[in-house]
Amino acid sequence: MGSTPNSYGGVAWMVRYGKSDTSGYTVNDPAQTAAVSGVRYRTQASQAQAGPNKSLDSSFGTLHAKVSKVANARIAGGSLRAKLAAVPLIDRLGRVLRDVSPATGSGIDSGPIDYQAGHLALTDWPAGNPTLQIEGGLQQFGDQLVGAVSFRTPVSPLRPSSLTLAATSQAGTTLTASANADGVINSAQVVGRVDYQSGVARVYFRRSDAPEADQVLDVSHLGIAGVTTIAPQNVYAETVRYSAVGYTYLPLDAAVLGLDPVRLPSDGRVPIYRKGGFVVVGNEQTFGPNHVSNGQTLNLGRTRLSRIKVLGADGSVIATGYSTDLDAGTVTFTDVTGYAQPVTVIHRIEDMAMVSDVQISGRLSFTRPLTHAYPAGSSVSSALVLGDQRARVSVLFDQQTWNNTWADAPTGAVAPATYDDARAPLGVTNAGALTERWALEFTAPTQYRVTGEHVGQIATGNTGEDCSPVNPATGAPYFTIKATGWGSGWAAGNVLRFNTVGALGPVWLVRTVQQGPETVTDDRFELIARGDVDRP
Repeated sequence: MGSTPNSYGGVAWMVRYGKSDTSGYTVNDPAQTAAVSGVRYRTQASQAQAGPNKSLDSSFGTLHAKVSKVANARIAGGSLRAKLAAVPLIDRLGRVLRDVSPATGSGIDSGPIDYQAGHLALTDWPAGNPTLQIEGGLQQFGDQLVGAVSFRTPVSPLRPSSLTLAATSQAGTTLTASANADGVINSAQVVGRVDYQSGVARVYFRRSDAPEADQVLDVSHLGIAGVTTIAPQNVYAETVRYSAVGYTYLPLDAAVLGLDPVRLPSDGRVPIYRKGGFVVVGNEQTFGPNHVSNGQTLNLGRTRLSRIKVLGADGSVIATGYSTDLDAGTVTFTDVTGYAQPVTVIHRIEDMAMVSDVQISGRLSFTRPLTHAYPAGSSVSSALVLGDQRARVSVLFDQQTWNNTWADAPTGAVAPATYDDARAPLGVTNAGALTERWALEFTAPTQYRVTGEHVGQIATGNTGEDCSPVNPATGAPYFTIKATGWGSGWAAGNVLRFNTVGALGPVWLVRTVQQGPETVTDDRFELIARGDVDRP
């Protein structure tokens, strides 16, 4: 192979014995080198065939060699191909290997290689005064040095404790580390964290010595106990390697899933953070528990809150007997009768923002600054923006009889009477209405029962007075039917059918639980409907 500015081949490296040389490398005196000869051994094949013993001669100590290379260049990792007394050598991650098996890729570690200096320190070589012959290799200019890397594995989720990582430092030292079951990487040379569900990892390389005051890198965002700062160390980017075990999933049957799985990724998951999407950044804290009394005001210690929730000692939500001031961050109790004391107050701050950038490391950038200071442990939630919503009545008609079929058009003959919705329109509010189909079925000329398709029978009424069944979730009526709209002529069996549409947008929730052992003790999620929550 001919020499080029970026490669070398067919040139002999200088193998030197002696106390020192002009390059400043200290080497062993040949007299101090231990020689071993006549070692007899038998291969597995010869053992089975009762063949003759074999023998070899070898030397142990430190044999130093250096390649003549272009100034300011370094040997490219993994490019060395050489022979030492007919024994093939290669380099791998800063180590020189000999007798590498083409079947398994494993070999005997013979010592380190300094890529920058072009220096080998072989601790195991053939006996005698061997000549090192270079058969091929590359010299590299303008190395890319990095102190941290972020990456995402091509397969996820990963099996816990399966991620291992290796890299070669600028000094030629091999750095290795593994992640524990919690995804934490914390060794003397590497610190970082991996999310096994997404396969995203963030890793920093560090020195083991104490850093100077101006050589400290803050890594507290990793959330690793006892690790807040490190002394950074550079590694060659092309030497960073990792291995991990990931899971793959078979696609779900469309008949079971209810939709075409072609529209979903192979593992059934979709990204929830995208450029141009909205997220809600929040932090929830607790105050208490405290024994409270009538007239007592609790200052929660934070202002411009988005939500306050009071819990009794039994864990149930307390919805009455107090008033809140979200701007001031206070709650005042007016009637604590029936409270399970002591009570705990949960308070939350939030910012809703548009995402401007999403990094594979999990870092999000927003189009505007956040208005609160969010401590560690805060959450980022995806937001489904539905636009302007309002409650309304979408369908209204009557039938002479009803066969319990929930259709959005009359079935059969209409009733002899009708409801005058022009003079007395059905009333709905954003607070009480929900998306539901309703039937008011007459049991007598002036008596009827109120039934919902999903909520069942909720009330009875008569044509002589207004009917306003209360939604127990909000304390506001589902709807209001005025007495002035009924008129006369109604008979038992007649039905008034109408549909209401709530101010909440419809959301389809699909959740699957894969077969396998339990991985968490408290697996839950929470949906929060936000209306006009644009608090500065």
